[in-house]
Amino acid sequence: MNYWSYISNIVRPHRRRIVFAMMLSMGQTVLSMAPALGLAVLIDLVITAGRYNLLGPIIILLLLVPVCQGAVRMVNGYIVELLGQRLVFDIRLDLYRRVHRLSSAFMQSTSTGKLMERIRGDVELLQRLLTEETLSLVVQLITGMVTLAVMLALSAKLTLVVVAAIGLYVLNYHWFVRRIRKVQRRFRRKMDALSGIAQERLSASIAVKAFGRERAESRHFVRRDFAAERVQHRYRSLNNAYSVTSSLIGGATQTVVLLAGTYLVIQGQITYGTVMAIAALATRLIDPAIQLAEISNVVQQAKVSLDRIFELMNAERDSIDEPGLKLDHLRGEVAFHIVGFRYEMDKPVLRNLNLYVQPHQTVALVGETGCGKTTITNLLYRYYEPQAGHLEIDGHDITKLDARWYRRQLALVPQDPIVFDTTIAQNIAYGRPRAARAEIERAARAAELGGLLDTLPLGIDTPLGDYGVKLSVGERQRLCIARAILADPAILILDEATSSLDPHAEAQVQQALRRVMANRTCFVIAHRLSTIVEADIIVVLDAGRVLEMGSHTQLIHRRDGRYRELFETQMRHDVRAGLAS
Repeated sequence: MNYWSYISNIVRPHRRRIVFAMMLSMGQTVLSMAPALGLAVLIDLVITAGRYNLLGPIIILLLLVPVCQGAVRMVNGYIVELLGQRLVFDIRLDLYRRVHRLSSAFMQSTSTGKLMERIRGDVELLQRLLTEETLSLVVQLITGMVTLAVMLALSAKLTLVVVAAIGLYVLNYHWFVRRIRKVQRRFRRKMDALSGIAQERLSASIAVKAFGRERAESRHFVRRDFAAERVQHRYRSLNNAYSVTSSLIGGATQTVVLLAGTYLVIQGQITYGTVMAIAALATRLIDPAIQLAEISNVVQQAKVSLDRIFELMNAERDSIDEPGLKLDHLRGEVAFHIVGFRYEMDKPVLRNLNLYVQPHQTVALVGETGCGKTTITNLLYRYYEPQAGHLEIDGHDITKLDARWYRRQLALVPQDPIVFDTTIAQNIAYGRPRAARAEIERAARAAELGGLLDTLPLGIDTPLGDYGVKLSVGERQRLCIARAILADPAILILDEATSSLDPHAEAQVQQALRRVMANRTCFVIAHRLSTIVEADIIVVLDAGRVLEMGSHTQLIHRRDGRYRELFETQMRHDVRAGLAS
């Protein structure tokens, strides 16, 4: 899909509003010329020809024109605003849906801030360009053509004088605007840097005070602020100079038009009313001329926004929408057959991984950071596909399963609890939105949240705020466990679910985890090895390869084993930490 077909698809449902808005804009154009033409009639027919009987109707019409203009402008403004809101909604919804279908590789390589800027900032800019700027451009061009046609009909010679003066006005505009924009960009960079310094130093105010750097930081801020102020002074000077030169050209244009018009009146070629009408209409050619000169800039701005939006649209998509096999029941049998995977071509993360897990077994993944633990769970969730070998679920190649259905058979309890700005009940039921209230309540109490709920007046209907700020880390973790309990998955993934908890909170979470892990296949990424001694299989990974595999009892008795070394090191560390406390 190219730019124009995309814009056409977005705009097509709103074409009636667009046509109506353009018709109203045309009406505004005609009404805006009425005072100038009325002035010509007033001078030529009433004052010069003495037809005073026309004075009353002309005055009434001239008084009605602003009222009609106001009414048309109000209706047109409402339609354009509504059109803009609908376009923003359509584009943003389309982008939001597409973002959720992007591949995990793209999502992990692109910051959330950039995605939000595309969905919010670029869409709003594109909406402004499609409605306000483009519609204004079309209206101004039509206004310019109609005004020029009327002026040529009144006097071609005098109109040529006006067109020459307008050319000077446009040249003046271009000369100044190019420089003003350059200075404006410099000023924005200076202000961005100044804001960054202020935010950094204020957030580190404790360190600033501790080292007695208040005066030094103030001097540093003043120097940066003064540099920004100098650029802003240059910006204001250019703006003032542009205003002065524009006024001079405008005044000179009016003077030349009046002088040339007087000469043509003396020659008997036109009337005084025509001169005054053209002088009044001349100012209406300035905005269309500038808009015409700005077409390339408007198109460039639209192209930049569309480039950024299309980068999202053309990014690699997830396989979730591809239809596949749906099983009657997922038992939770998992088999990795010589699986290889790499995020970067020269850095393999998994190498020839062979692992068989029976239904309802618990597998613990152990190893240093970067050894491939999280990659295994990413492959299980089908965020990525194996690049070598294959992964089977219940004897079926995972790539043949319906991705949306399959992911609903899994649940994740992450290291950093994911909590939404909704109620406790809505958070727990995120994976099963239609779950009964009693089921949600049971899941919460099974996750050791009963004591918390009993202290809250609204119970499970308590709103949690952004990121669950009203809960402690342990409570947020137990809420994620309740979500997993309610989802009742065939395969459960625990990604270092207790690594950031204190001993008391960890004990509560471990008790809840035992309930959720019962009678299902579990993959546990372990930080504290004491939490995985009951696992059926412990897989020790090193640089993407399986170094050791077995139960805790089997591995702890290997004299020179890596697992034994890690376990004993952690035990000694825990003992020293206990003595120190």
